[in-house]
Amino acid sequence: MLSLVTKKVEETILRHGMIRPGNRIIVAVSGGGDSIVLLHILYCLSKNWDFNLIVAHLNHGLRGCEGEEDAKFVAEYATSLNLPSVLEKADVRTYCKKNQCSIEQGAREVRYDFLKRVLLEQNGDSVATGHTANDQAETVLMRLLRGCGSSGLSSIRPIRNGWIIRPLLEVPSDEISDYIQKHGLSFRSDSSNANQAIFRNKIRHHLIPLLEQEYNPKIREGLGRLAEVIRNESEYLEGKTRNLIKSCICNKADGMIRLNIDNWGETAPAIQRIFIRYMVREVGGNEEILSFDHIENMCKWIKLSCTGQIYELPGKIRIEKRKNSLVICRFIFDPYQISLELPGSVNLPGINSSININEYSIKDIPNSSPTRAIFDADVVSRKWIIRSREAGDRILSLGLNGSKSVKKIFNEHDVPRLIRNGVPIVTCGATILWVVGFRQSTIGMVTQKTKRVIVAELVSKNRCNKTAPRSHYMGFL
Repeated sequence: MLSLVTKKVEETILRHGMIRPGNRIIVAVSGGGDSIVLLHILYCLSKNWDFNLIVAHLNHGLRGCEGEEDAKFVAEYATSLNLPSVLEKADVRTYCKKNQCSIEQGAREVRYDFLKRVLLEQNGDSVATGHTANDQAETVLMRLLRGCGSSGLSSIRPIRNGWIIRPLLEVPSDEISDYIQKHGLSFRSDSSNANQAIFRNKIRHHLIPLLEQEYNPKIREGLGRLAEVIRNESEYLEGKTRNLIKSCICNKADGMIRLNIDNWGETAPAIQRIFIRYMVREVGGNEEILSFDHIENMCKWIKLSCTGQIYELPGKIRIEKRKNSLVICRFIFDPYQISLELPGSVNLPGINSSININEYSIKDIPNSSPTRAIFDADVVSRKWIIRSREAGDRILSLGLNGSKSVKKIFNEHDVPRLIRNGVPIVTCGATILWVVGFRQSTIGMVTQKTKRVIVAELVSKNRCNKTAPRSHYMGFL
């Protein structure tokens, strides 16, 4: 017979359509009481619901031996249930230093990046996290105190981004404790949860008890209802504007999107705010960390900024203003340089593609295309360099005084600054042979005397591989 807590979780799963028979669920288990109860309940339900579980645990590398013991505990508990587990250790401090963010934010970003990777590698359908009704109440207060809009006050959503589910979201902590005691479950205590220098902990241990004692003994329930009401209203408004937003989409690729903003000045502020949250969500960002000021400043910036300007939002989201559009990316194309002997192939960093170079006789020459360049094999050298752009780059070209700057080519084709480092430049020594996708040099051009050709081609990788990186830029422009 199912316990009251298990029935409550089952109702939450059914109401939101979180799990279906045959699903593979990645369960995020820290070792704490909430995550252990989550795993135990899902394990009990899986027998009748016919879904599979995989345990995922990340040691953030912040708590030394304590973190190592947590990982060991989770692995042993997964084994006792005959469940597979994926355990990793991260260096969150180094990540935070590199990305200039707080430990709390960095730990969260690293954790969710890990969980999404496990989801893809294990061919999972969703990731279950142990957020409870208490977490919901704390989050509402945190965002209220920091200043946020209605979307922020909707707080922790039962389902986020289509792959994160929160089956415990309507279960308060006292019921979690009762469940642990009733079933004799063991769990690990995180000593950092007592540190009131952390904003959430101060709300949990000080503010909420004060509100319960002095103002409303059911403040947690009230905050939970507030989050649900605002979430429903926010979702309704988003639904009403979804077609409008979709009509603005110019191009999409993994981690980036381009949106038309011709009518931005005529759009109501409420729609503008939804628009910004939508574009952050679409590139894989976390809209929940955006404050009211982030959104308002972004709305003003879109209206007043000039073409080519770049704006940064939390979570490594970068937005570039183009003439009539916005380009939003969740990554940076870092400069690179790769040597290549011909014929051969090289995987390009940061995009889901490679450059393949092969040799053909003149009678077998393939058709030309924007992603293919053809050279006289007896004219070009056999040692090439594939690199990102450099200051002062020029390519020999027909007309135009014999050459043209790569920067001007990018401007003419409206290539966003955010992705220019991702456009491969093929060189032979100091000479540029090909700005991939845009312009081929006059050096090595095929003539009537050509007997053999070298063909260089930009090739996308097979997208059936879920772990493959983002699509190449030619499908985005």
